Amino acid sequence: MKQPCILCTFQKECADSTVFLYAINPILRQIVATLFRDLGVRFEFDNDLFRIDADRKLALEALRTRLSEAERSDIRVSRERGAGLLAALPLDVYTRALDSAWFDEALRTDAFTTFFQPIVDTRTATVFAHECLIRLFADRAYNGGEIIDAAFATGSIHLFDSHARRLSVRKAGPQFVPGAKVFINFMPSSIYDPAFCMASTLEEMSHTTLKPADIVFEVVESDHVHDVKHLQKICDFYRKEGFGFALDDVGTGSSSLQMVCDLKPDYIKLDKSLISKLDEPMYRSMIEKMVEFAGESGVEVIGEGVETPETVAMLHSVGIHLMQFPEWLGNTARYCHAEESGEQEHQQNC
Repeated sequence: MKQPCILCTFQKECADSTVFLYAINPILRQIVATLFRDLGVRFEFDNDLFRIDADRKLALEALRTRLSEAERSDIRVSRERGAGLLAALPLDVYTRALDSAWFDEALRTDAFTTFFQPIVDTRTATVFAHECLIRLFADRAYNGGEIIDAAFATGSIHLFDSHARRLSVRKAGPQFVPGAKVFINFMPSSIYDPAFCMASTLEEMSHTTLKPADIVFEVVESDHVHDVKHLQKICDFYRKEGFGFALDDVGTGSSSLQMVCDLKPDYIKLDKSLISKLDEPMYRSMIEKMVEFAGESGVEVIGEGVETPETVAMLHSVGIHLMQFPEWLGNTARYCHAEESGEQEHQQNC
């Protein structure tokens, strides 16, 4: 089966290996020509275009390794001679997509897997929720950030986001424990129409015992959201359908607190990078104010990346009791806070 051609708007199949390169300024064109000659890359140069056939891979690798980032950003790649500069892809976008071929294969074969990371209510030493994390084990292990980057690079973020939501529901359903919630990530930029995009997720839920009240949709990289009005539309739809809503990485970017006010999420997550500075007076004061503000607004605060009993104690001291532990931590009982009375019972329940 042919793979979709990256240079044909990520859709068409194309077996032609010819590419055309356009270097925006004359000096860069001379640098590229010299580089190709030194490496023995066969090319034709006509009307400011480099045409490359048999040595395409060698040429692209040379450009990627020998040129600076600024120089690479001034080179465009096209499949057709007359495609025009505006229709061509920046070289970096093209090479990133080539590097992400593993992603297309994983999506085609449904090779992604899931892990469930516990969010613990440390006051009662019980699991409050699980966040579903998407991972891939292929030629090596790929983390969530790498998978999302590849989805963007290959132009498949809409398809992957829908697939990931359905996969999360499918895997969570058989092991769902009533009373515990399931946090499922989503990319706001991939959801153009909330009702239409949610249809496949609701269909997947119909095959499980999961109800909307059991699921919390969590924005991935909320600080990178540029269209808050669009995200507000998504949030309103989720609430109308009975789902919960969470913002991640609150406090790590300039717009996060404003987004909390605009979106009024049910949960906010404080990033590990922020929590790690709790012992610094200024950060501690800021986090205390955020917790106070959240409490007044009816928003639950969750601390992420909690790995030590010392971190648990510091979070308790500022009023944070919901904590997310890494999936590799195993039994979290020894990390859970117990009240002065009933300590043994709490530890047994964790």
